[in-house]
Amino acid sequence: MAFLLGAVLFVIALLVSVMLHEAGHLLTAKRFGMKATQYFVGFGPTLWSRHRGETEYGVKAIPLGGFVRIVGYTPLEEIDPADRPRAFYLQPAGRRAIVIAGGVVMNFLFAFALLMLMAMAIG
Repeated sequence: MAFLLGAVLFVIALLVSVMLHEAGHLLTAKRFGMKATQYFVGFGPTLWSRHRGETEYGVKAIPLGGFVRIVGYTPLEEIDPADRPRAFYLQPAGRRAIVIAGGVVMNFLFAFALLMLMAMAIG
């Protein structure tokens, strides 16, 4: 029973880590005015989703990662002319780098918060 509980807690912790990682990309993209149309945890068929503003948030069936879909991530993507100024690939290189690094920075912040929580709880 303890093994099963440990496995379930590990999967939950992994999903929280993925959610925060992807949130780092999403928040930085939105901060710079890029259009993010989807924020999902998991891959495959959609189990649940909800639109809030211009972004669809949801959970997919295979919990092995996640993604944020940013309009115009590559020049090959077809973009609505109204969204062209908000396309990822048309942004300055510094902004694109910050959006890409946003996920890793969020992971570091999460790790730091966990270490501080453990230090306060354990001593």
